[in-house]
Amino acid sequence: MQDAALKAQKQRLIRIGRILRYFLDNEAVITTNLAKHLGFDVRTVQRDLRALRDAGMPIHEVKKGTYRLKKDLIKYNDLSQFKESELALIVALKDLVSQLGAPFEEAAEVVLNKLCDDAVHTPVYVKIEGGFRLNAATMTKLIDAIRLGRQVAFSYNSDTPHAVIAHPYRVAYYDGFWYLIARDTNDKVIKKYALDKIGGVKKLKEEALGMPKDLDETLSKSINIWFSGERTKEVLIEVDHRWAHYFQRRDILPLQKILSEQEDGSLIVGFMACSNEEIAMCLKPWLPHVRVLSPRDVRNLLVKEYTQWIQWQGDARKPRARNCPRQTDNPC
Repeated sequence: MQDAALKAQKQRLIRIGRILRYFLDNEAVITTNLAKHLGFDVRTVQRDLRALRDAGMPIHEVKKGTYRLKKDLIKYNDLSQFKESELALIVALKDLVSQLGAPFEEAAEVVLNKLCDDAVHTPVYVKIEGGFRLNAATMTKLIDAIRLGRQVAFSYNSDTPHAVIAHPYRVAYYDGFWYLIARDTNDKVIKKYALDKIGGVKKLKEEALGMPKDLDETLSKSINIWFSGERTKEVLIEVDHRWAHYFQRRDILPLQKILSEQEDGSLIVGFMACSNEEIAMCLKPWLPHVRVLSPRDVRNLLVKEYTQWIQWQGDARKPRARNCPRQTDNPC
């Protein structure tokens, strides 16, 4: 049954790609002619036309049974350069991100614009991390619950597996992994649940509490999943002169500001964070090329962990010490 559904979905995507190609090659399209061209009935073609319009394609009925694609209204410069399968993928992507919320829609618009602007003229290769294999059924159920404003129940396979009932708000992607951002009904705290650890999702009848107004803004300012609450922790670091150019070329840290450049080329950089855990996760990839000037408790935490790591490397035959520090306040 699942194979049949998957096959039908693939056929539909291919058909949608062919329809879009047909519109690009013709000034006006009559549904009966299009149905004959595709080898499907008129009703199926009409459903596909609705899907294209829902995905943002400016297809309009100029008279009964006759449609026109207003090419001058298409945001992307030249769709004619794409194959039918690629056109179908563009439509599928737009349909998916429309379910994920405004930040994803805006990001998709930027990506698609860049793709269409540069696909032929710029020989650029971009590698995007694939992350783990996403469970489509889990994603679909969570998105459906978010759209309908319903609570969800699921099992969470963390260090201590447990059942969760939550108010779901967003599905977010960070560093190759997908997460559910939701408020736990038990302790009322907004948490981040890794999707690959979620199982047995059930949409409940109970309505979900409204999403915090500042959540999307918080997500847009976060560079990793280790965020929580307001950014009230001010951090000051020094960046080694040999690595300063990375911080000058782009913002690596949340709300990053370059405060000064030293005579030797090193930088004094400030940023804002939600917690010590977020600070540590932001800075660890850059050790030992940065040092924490303040706050002192974060500097001491990193020194302690780095010292234990060095000691652990001293004898690879010994298992990791049980008292080695771990961040356990976040379920992801």
